[in-house]
Amino acid sequence: MKTVLISAAATALLAATQASAQEQDNELAEIREQLQSLLQRVDKLESENDALKDENENLKAQDDYLKAETRGLRKESAVHAAEVSKVKGSDWAGRVALKGDLRYRHEQISDDTLNSSGDLATADRYRDRIRARINAEVKATDSIDLGIGFATSDGGDPRGSNATLDGVFSRKDIYLDTAYFDWQFASWGNLIGGKMKQPFFKPGQSLFWDSDVNPEGLAVGFGSGIYFGTAYNYWLDEVSGPESAVTSDAMMYGLQVGAKLPVGESSLTLAAHYYDLSAAQGRAPFYNNSANGNTTINIPSGTSTVAVLANDYQVINVGAEFNTMLSALPFQIWADVAQNQDADELDTAWSAGVLVGKASNYRTWELGAAYQVLEKDALFAQLIDSDFGGGDSDADGFVFRAAYAPVRNWVLNATYFMTERNADVANSVGQVGVDYDRFQVDFNVKF
Repeated sequence: MKTVLISAAATALLAATQASAQEQDNELAEIREQLQSLLQRVDKLESENDALKDENENLKAQDDYLKAETRGLRKESAVHAAEVSKVKGSDWAGRVALKGDLRYRHEQISDDTLNSSGDLATADRYRDRIRARINAEVKATDSIDLGIGFATSDGGDPRGSNATLDGVFSRKDIYLDTAYFDWQFASWGNLIGGKMKQPFFKPGQSLFWDSDVNPEGLAVGFGSGIYFGTAYNYWLDEVSGPESAVTSDAMMYGLQVGAKLPVGESSLTLAAHYYDLSAAQGRAPFYNNSANGNTTINIPSGTSTVAVLANDYQVINVGAEFNTMLSALPFQIWADVAQNQDADELDTAWSAGVLVGKASNYRTWELGAAYQVLEKDALFAQLIDSDFGGGDSDADGFVFRAAYAPVRNWVLNATYFMTERNADVANSVGQVGVDYDRFQVDFNVKF
């Protein structure tokens, strides 16, 4: 029995031992599987890490490349911007043109007008004057040009840009000389607005309009082939006042049409011009309170009287200019005739002249002569030449010119006005046909 028990116990112990060994083997197998799984994961992580390293290297290389490209693009962009700036600068410079001139003038004036005592009212006069002008012409758009100019002037005289050398070296006045737009609205026409150069044709050296007068308002120019023309509406005086007063503004309306006709290798230009002053009769649309020879009447003004225009000015003007060559010399002959339809008498003006040569290029010259008759009420005297007859109507006489250009843009001029004032109507002391001579020598340089 004892032996049986011992055998049974031994058998149980052996079974237990075998079961424990089996269990340990199972645990070891499981541990080995886990270790194998961990090793596989480590291998995978190392593989992924190597891939990430490669990807990171690629990204870094791409980043370095992009940085280099960016630096190149920035440099290229800076160069491009500089080039664009240069182009814009050159474009601006190409759209703006500066022009100007400087004239130094010596002038001698002899006037035989007497005073109430029978003596000369003024002694012979000698003076030197300068004229400086500068103009900017801007191509604002493909169809609009702008012009702005400044000039010297004694007191803003509309008929002169001269500044007299006087006043113990005083500063000289500068005024706005031009300020306008010029819109080319069609191939055949343009609109000008502002203070402008005279937009119409004047034959030869006609003195019906002073060349320094720059009218103000609107003008329309048109041209096609040999034909041309201008219509304008200019302001003389802007008037305001109480409702009981007449407040119409003094205006000037005009129209010119013409044609430039070929005559062989020469040309003949013909033009007809009409202008009308509106709301000017009975008014005083004068600069510096002077009628410049036009007939005036006195009307009450408060406790005194004021001189106003006795006539309106509805002026018909026709002109002609013929240009040809005499051998190698330019030759010009011209004529200008005008009549005021509103005046009853002394209503006609005419002038004619000739010019040989043209002082412009190196060592070129010109000679000219003209004769003019300007009756008292033929033209609105605020516009006529300020040198002929002292700038007044009711004058006639000769004008002789000579000019020489030593080099281009430099011209020496000499002009002699041999005229009579009060040609038809006596002055305040009863003089008729008063001698008035004026001699000018000019040094002109322009750019």
